[in-house]
Amino acid sequence: MLLYMKRLTLHLTFLAVVAAHSSCTNLEEKPIGLLAPESFFKSPGDVEAAIMGAYAEYAAVAIYSNTFAMTIMVRSDMVDIGDRNTSADRIQVNEFSIDPSNNNISEAWDAFYRSISAANTAIQGAKSINADEKIKKKLEAEARFIRAHSYFQLVRMHGAVPYLDRPVESAAALDSASRTPANVIYNHIEADLKFAKENLPDQQPGGVRNRATSGSAATELVDVYLTLKMFDKAAQESRYVIGKAGAYGYELEKNYQDLFNGDLANRLREPIFNIDWQNGFTDYPYQADWLAVHTRIKDYKPRSTSIVVPSLAVYNSWDGRDYRKRVSFEDSVVINGKLTALTDTKFTAPRPHIAKYFRYPGPQEAGNDRRTDNDYHIYRYADLLLMAAEAIAESEGAKAEAIGYVNQVRKRARFNGKTETKFPADIPATVGKTELIQIIREERRLELAFEMKRWFDIQRWGILKEVFEGANSLEPHKVDPARDYLFPIPQTEIDVTRFKQNPGY
Repeated sequence: MLLYMKRLTLHLTFLAVVAAHSSCTNLEEKPIGLLAPESFFKSPGDVEAAIMGAYAEYAAVAIYSNTFAMTIMVRSDMVDIGDRNTSADRIQVNEFSIDPSNNNISEAWDAFYRSISAANTAIQGAKSINADEKIKKKLEAEARFIRAHSYFQLVRMHGAVPYLDRPVESAAALDSASRTPANVIYNHIEADLKFAKENLPDQQPGGVRNRATSGSAATELVDVYLTLKMFDKAAQESRYVIGKAGAYGYELEKNYQDLFNGDLANRLREPIFNIDWQNGFTDYPYQADWLAVHTRIKDYKPRSTSIVVPSLAVYNSWDGRDYRKRVSFEDSVVINGKLTALTDTKFTAPRPHIAKYFRYPGPQEAGNDRRTDNDYHIYRYADLLLMAAEAIAESEGAKAEAIGYVNQVRKRARFNGKTETKFPADIPATVGKTELIQIIREERRLELAFEMKRWFDIQRWGILKEVFEGANSLEPHKVDPARDYLFPIPQTEIDVTRFKQNPGY
């Protein structure tokens, strides 16, 4: 079952309900109307159906399938626009020339609010049904995780946004909406994630990673605390998750390439929270894996656009001894039996392409090149280890514990699928705090390359000018720190609500 929303006057959201099947990985759309949650929710299954609807927005085109994912990828210094004939909206995002009428921004904004509205309705429904209190709290916790995750993206994108914590049942309720200060939104996010951590199971049935667990809620809390520079709390929370890694089922995969192999997606233990494309959706806008399309090589395979492509400097600056470079890039293809470098000018974007999303798409791609089995890792265990190392280094210095977490990630990077190499070497125990923090930042750039992490890292580290205008910039652009750390509020919202626009727009 899933929920979708009907847009109202303020372009925020209103609710409608959709019937569905039994799990997040097998959903079909059948709309029916609904105004008040208490009039519909009679059983835990009804509430779970609403929760599936909230998740469904993540697997749709406006969020992780395409628009939001592409937006935060090209905003970073790791991803450029390859085919310059793509939409002006995408080029604006990439070149920091964006304006409030940009469709990418408004589409993602609307979709996150649809997910939030569905989650709010599920929360109200969970409270209203007649069921065991533990079951009710578990359902509420899963919906609150979704609400927290959606607001975490919105507040990092736009700063202050309207905070809605209950189903919207009238246009009048929307008329009173205003931009909620970012610190207040973060307080709500923290409360939701704590509730989710305390009331969700360690693992979901079948071990699926596209539904929230106690571990994914705690992991997102680490990310929130790092964003807020609450390093002590981030260190404490990351230690909690690492200490329960066995119960949660988390561990580093032996081979880095396996993380991006659709044939192995259901067997991976490293993902903490992901977007699973084996979800049973059959209709647009669901399940279309557009990052595979947009990173795939135009002029080489049908429905391939070469839009989301790194600059040549990203490839050239990456040490060739690092196995992760080989996994992350496709630098040549076979044409008419001849190995041809992607730097050949016969290609629309003559440079190496991102390989993570299309190299091993899995069996679902057969007959449909917008379908893959390659999950998107929103959080994975290596990410957590690096967040833990950063939090500890920032709050306690260059402790052996923090160094050890980075070295775990580096050790995995030394295995090339057949043998263990000597690069990258372990960090020595003599490293100082400042140097260790810089090492961790660079390790995140490489380990999590092209996984929708880099822009938010740039943002929270406050290094915009350095990475785009510095001498070693991988993708030079003129930037304005007073404006460019945030995206504009969509013009559609400004026109109707008269919200104050973000500075510089």
